[in-house]
Amino acid sequence: MQERMAEVEISKEGDVYYAKVTLPTGEVISLENEDFEEVLEQIANDLQERFGS
Repeated sequence: MQERMAEVEISKEGDVYYAKVTLPTGEVISLENEDFEEVLEQIANDLQERFGS
């Protein structure tokens, strides 16, 4: 059975990318960066810290 680990929403306003990561606990993590790849890296790093082995 699959377990939902997080819901990720990414948006862009002007030159800034915004990411909203919602965890199953209801906790919301907000990230922002002008570089899209940096936002993705921030998301990956945060989730790795939380759920990595």
